[in-house]
Amino acid sequence: MATILSISSQVVYGAVGNTAAAFAMERLGHEVWEVPTVLLAHHPGYGKYSGGPLEAELIESLVAALEEQGWLKRCDAVISGYLAEAGQADAIANAVERVKAANPAALYLCDPIMGDEPGGAYVAPGVEEAVKELSRLADILTPNWFEFGRLAGAQPTDAREALALAKTLGPKIVTVTSAPAPEGRIACLATDGKKGYRTETLAHAPANGASMPKGTGDVFSAILLARLLTGNDLPLALARATGSTAALVKSSVEAGRSELALARDQGLIWDPGLLPSIQVF
Repeated sequence: MATILSISSQVVYGAVGNTAAAFAMERLGHEVWEVPTVLLAHHPGYGKYSGGPLEAELIESLVAALEEQGWLKRCDAVISGYLAEAGQADAIANAVERVKAANPAALYLCDPIMGDEPGGAYVAPGVEEAVKELSRLADILTPNWFEFGRLAGAQPTDAREALALAKTLGPKIVTVTSAPAPEGRIACLATDGKKGYRTETLAHAPANGASMPKGTGDVFSAILLARLLTGNDLPLALARATGSTAALVKSSVEAGRSELALARDQGLIWDPGLLPSIQVF
């Protein structure tokens, strides 16, 4: 069992941000310390919502309190996701610094949430630049295809070009979700700086114009980190993370749900069934 400090959004209703990621990591046997960047009644896709961001100073003080108790030396990893405002990036960077000072072997996974296709960027002003700075501190970086193009400064045309660009970003491990694939499928790319990997799963589209379940990126990053911390190598962790995420989406879509049914389908987090194959570059 590893201990993970997870800093991201939190909702009362639904399965996004920490609400989804922490559950997935705990289901895989890890202890998770949750620090919200924003607390909302539900994700903004439902329309008017209640709640708001935590000030950067409060995030820093929560982590500092853990440090004062001597608990950060037990922390094996930090994972960060959605930032509600640019100033929170400094608080996360400070948290990573404190954890690595207490435990130099600790990992930092940055999920650089900035936007997605087809909607483009959806974060507050200044957040995209702040996330780019945070990404340089990461050991593991998990952008989607849109975010990867923003980080790399160019949108690649194929997997080989994307993997070559990923090696220039700095983190030891880079994965790229929602990568191009044949119609009806979705791909994920990964590199450890030496080899590149690609996996494909079915793309499960909701019927009758229903919206796709949110939080898939949060769940993917959480499962990937959890699997790496249990000793899986990158290709196996990638296969398990993509397999579980695809299985969760399939189950939720078939049930007509607009949220990932994590509690009902938690067995898929542990065992998605048949794992997707891995192509090695």
